[in-house]
Amino acid sequence: MARNSGQGGPIESRLISLFASLFFSVPTAAFIWLGVNKELAFWGGFLSSTYLIACIIIFALLALLLPQLFPSILGGIWRGIVRVERWWGW
Repeated sequence: MARNSGQGGPIESRLISLFASLFFSVPTAAFIWLGVNKELAFWGGFLSSTYLIACIIIFALLALLLPQLFPSILGGIWRGIVRVERWWGW
């Protein structure tokens, strides 16, 4: 009978899933940062690249701590990006 492993697992599998998730989370963070900066540029503001790096680190921590839930979180973020994009009229 196979063991039922929950969210836990060897550190190697968590690191592999972290690197795989960065393939999707880095462009997501960049789209969020660019979208916010585009809107702020209209009003005369700007976010530094520190916010982009902080967003990437937050995504990496979420992917490392919640590997099973992270795809759902990322999907919700993309749905939110689409809603905001429609609302702002890009």
